[in-house]
Amino acid sequence: MPKHVLDRNHRRDASSVAPFASVARKVAPEGSSPAAKLLLRRSKGPLNEALRNRAFLRIERSQLG
Repeated sequence: MPKHVLDRNHRRDASSVAPFASVARKVAPEGSSPAAKLLLRRSKGPLNEALRNRAFLRIERSQLG
């Protein structure tokens, strides 16, 4: 008689979510066209933390003022 599902040992490094997530990424609307993929790969802003913070502050000031 086989063990119950909860009594079995599971590998912690093997995730059952990863295959589903990769399929969801490929099928999602933002992953369907080459133009959308290019926009997703584009830089999100300055990598320098000080420049990034300054940009956020500038945006916030213009929205409040």
